[in-house]
Amino acid sequence: MKVVLITGCSTGIGRDLAHRLAHSGYSVVATARNVETLEGLEVALKLPLDVTRSESIQKAVDRTLEQFGRIDVLVNNAGYAVFGAAEEIPDQHLQGMFDVNVFGMMRMVRAVAPHMRAHIAAQMVSRPASCRPASCRPAANRQAACRIVNVSSIVGKLVTPANGAYAASKFAVEAFSDALRLEMEPFGIQVVLVEPGGIKTHFADAAQARARGILSNRTSPYQPLYRQFQRTTESMRRGEPGPEAVSRVIQQAIEAPRPKARYLAGIPFSGRLVIFLRDYVWDQVVRQMFRMSPDAV
Repeated sequence: MKVVLITGCSTGIGRDLAHRLAHSGYSVVATARNVETLEGLEVALKLPLDVTRSESIQKAVDRTLEQFGRIDVLVNNAGYAVFGAAEEIPDQHLQGMFDVNVFGMMRMVRAVAPHMRAHIAAQMVSRPASCRPASCRPAANRQAACRIVNVSSIVGKLVTPANGAYAASKFAVEAFSDALRLEMEPFGIQVVLVEPGGIKTHFADAAQARARGILSNRTSPYQPLYRQFQRTTESMRRGEPGPEAVSRVIQQAIEAPRPKARYLAGIPFSGRLVIFLRDYVWDQVVRQMFRMSPDAV
């Protein structure tokens, strides 16, 4: 029974994933900054965990190892977003987005990866000598391999106005994960990116609430953009799938014998086509969506 540690389980994707994996037989460690928000979630262990605080991370990792002895899968799902033009987002929110989305993920990897590496090495040492040739190295041993799943976003590939700062943090997640995948591979730790599209959760509502002062500022030169941004996002959200569209893909990424480097989740065919053609058509798509002209001054 694999042990899965998930960050950001209070609502949305994290909570749905914790529920899904627990009912699939995994030993799920569900975490949230406020552990009270995990009430009613039936999992093996619930822990407080603030990814912006190293001591909080270490306590959660130590408690997990104390109970289970290992962590087979880490899902970095915790996220933080604020909407607004890059010029108008205050440092507090800029730092918050990178502290949770990027540095928090890095902190989790630093805390968990050494234990994964040690667990895999111990498994290999315990095998008979006949099962330790080059073909049985951890990188080739799919049963021994541990896995890190980093939840990114479609905005880590496609950026819209009034969402550039959050997108920048997700672009950083993409770069970090691509490097981490190659660095961890020799030790048998597989790194996977999951890139959700627009998903119907409380995440967007929370981002809107944090940005209320920015988006409602009538003196802002970006007010026409903000009005169109609100109309566009409200229209798009009506067709969004629920968090199960992402948690289902994350489970596939966890269980795939040979996982792909990245998985799209909850993105319709049109969105996937735009990703494929982004260098050619994305600017035109955005200008039409937000009624922007390249000649405007």
